[in-house]
Amino acid sequence: MAPKPEGVGSIETLDQLLETLRFLRSEHGCPWDRAQSLEAMCTYLIDEAYELQDAAHAAQDDACAEELGDVLFLLLSVALMLQERGGPEVGEIARRTREKIIRRHPHVFGALQAQSAEEGARHWRDIKDAEARARGEAAPLLLDTLPRSLPPLRRALTVQRRVAAVGFEWDTAEQVRQKIVEETAELQEVVQSGEKSRITDELGDILFSVVNLGRFLGVDPEAALHSTVSKFVQRFGRVEEALRAQGRSLEEATLPEMDGLWEEAKRHETGPSGTTGGA
Repeated sequence: MAPKPEGVGSIETLDQLLETLRFLRSEHGCPWDRAQSLEAMCTYLIDEAYELQDAAHAAQDDACAEELGDVLFLLLSVALMLQERGGPEVGEIARRTREKIIRRHPHVFGALQAQSAEEGARHWRDIKDAEARARGEAAPLLLDTLPRSLPPLRRALTVQRRVAAVGFEWDTAEQVRQKIVEETAELQEVVQSGEKSRITDELGDILFSVVNLGRFLGVDPEAALHSTVSKFVQRFGRVEEALRAQGRSLEEATLPEMDGLWEEAKRHETGPSGTTGGA
């Protein structure tokens, strides 16, 4: 077997990356890196995580590796900034995390058994609650640990999954669909009132119910919406390209003209049988 290139896949490589990041933050390093705050780097980390997710959806291994590197860079940067503020160093964070992972997997590293993913997750929650009690804290309520900064669709889906796991669940998808019909009727009523707060509430109820239907049908609502938005962007791009070919801008076109070009774009996507057509 051929030896690996020096440093590749070794802990030394991570140490080298950490040293590089420390230098960037030093007085001889980069002004931009020195100016960043912990909160700002966390925001960049979220952005890069979405780029990693895009690469994963596209099943592009090289792109995934590239984006994962950016995420790793930002994760370690956040860890170093935390250390600069007097927090634990990276090695201590890794030690604590390893101990927690082992402790919360007694069905893997201990004597307990887990015959399903749900049972494994229950062990995790039970141990987490026991840890809180050992610290003299009340076990958190089921939804208290949900990050408020989650994107709204993802937060709604996570809420619904958690309550469904403890039995707070509809019996059928048809019941969920009827709930959407009911909420839509309520929205129609309040629209007539013109009260923005009530309209906002009812629209939120519809969106929450639609997310629930997607979950019930086994469809990730974020993925579904992402697909629809991408399709819209592609179609509208064809509309704009067609107008440019005529030497015209979007502002110069009428709505009926744009509608006609939109239908053309749809026909371009699908053949007579409804399958995707060629270019």
